[in-house]
Amino acid sequence: MTANICEMCASTVQSFLMIWFISNFCGYKYSGSKKALGFIVILFLDTAVITVINHFTDYDGILSVISIFDMVIYARICLKGKLPEHIFTALFAMEIVFLIASLTSLIISNTHGESEYDLLAGFSGARLFILCFCRVAELAVFKAVLYVRERCNLTLKEWIMCIAVLFITWVEVMLFTKASMMADNIKGYMLGAAVAAVAVNFLIYYFILSINKAMGIKTELALVKMQYDNVKNTEKNMKALYESTYEIKHDLEKHFLYIKTMTENNEREKAIEYMNKLIHDKLNSAQKIVFTNNDVFNALMNIRLEICQQKHIQTNISIDDAAIDEIHTEDIAVLFGNIFDNAIEAAEKTDEKFIILSVCPQGDYISIYMENSFKGILGDGLSTTKSDGGEHGFGLKNTRKIVEKYDGMMKCFHEGDMFCCDILLKRN
Repeated sequence: MTANICEMCASTVQSFLMIWFISNFCGYKYSGSKKALGFIVILFLDTAVITVINHFTDYDGILSVISIFDMVIYARICLKGKLPEHIFTALFAMEIVFLIASLTSLIISNTHGESEYDLLAGFSGARLFILCFCRVAELAVFKAVLYVRERCNLTLKEWIMCIAVLFITWVEVMLFTKASMMADNIKGYMLGAAVAAVAVNFLIYYFILSINKAMGIKTELALVKMQYDNVKNTEKNMKALYESTYEIKHDLEKHFLYIKTMTENNEREKAIEYMNKLIHDKLNSAQKIVFTNNDVFNALMNIRLEICQQKHIQTNISIDDAAIDEIHTEDIAVLFGNIFDNAIEAAEKTDEKFIILSVCPQGDYISIYMENSFKGILGDGLSTTKSDGGEHGFGLKNTRKIVEKYDGMMKCFHEGDMFCCDILLKRN
């Protein structure tokens, strides 16, 4: 009876740790009572599954697929992310559990001289130690993986590579454990092979993380360079905007005096014609000035609006202060600089030049919608016609990185003579 209670408690803790890991890896979709209810239901269900499996077999091995299936269903209903990430995460968690359990039982079996079957089928002090040690080791490994995910920001391909390596190692260790259960005389060899497989596993992880870190540094340097170039361009265009504004201010008194003279001479139609020309030629740009609580955003937008004015591109801008306030200043230059510059480049090549930008809160997201006139053919990869195609592609990649940073979504498409960039950023 005591053995059954201990085994059930160990299974419950194991399920709890796996669910906790998968939930933190993917992120909760709900909060409050829905979040708690989903966690409790899957904990009860998975504990029951593991208990039933353990009742029929001493080494569950491949039957753990049932538990993986339960975790995937839970992730699809209660957690964020896409199906591949849910499958990989559930498989990852189960592989960790089995690797730790198999290695621990192999080591204890070789140390104490007990067979693998006796350790797994019976209940003893060694068995109790294995249960306790495995739960502690699982928690440590899960925490380490979550730390790596937060700090290293591995891509989906890199995570798939890690899990593929871990899966192969899991199969190897499972076969080694089965072999040692069948023949005691090869336990030492099986333990050595299992340890070597795990060591190779960790070496591969080390190289993957090292490469990821190096690529991250390279990306950060390129991003800093892009931000610097944006600042330099902003400075250059701001100077032109200032000179244009100063020119208007300097000549304003002369214009007023000229209009006053025409009015006094009862040349009303001539004065109206002169004022219309003045508004169209000199003051039209003043109608398109963006003012928000963010000075960086204001400078970036107003300079590009001045460029649009010079290139005769019609603009329609709608900005909500509350949306801009939730975007980090260092991300604004890359995000809006890239999509606006691309829109200007595309629009100036068309006959009906226009750009529409809308930034506003939309439920739990910040909606950034850019639309511009477009002429040409755009491939599936959003290929560019720029001579520096690599830089343009990198700008788009960095835009996507910022979207991913905010757990958002980005969709670019064109319909006829119109190109659209639709971005949703998760609000804090």
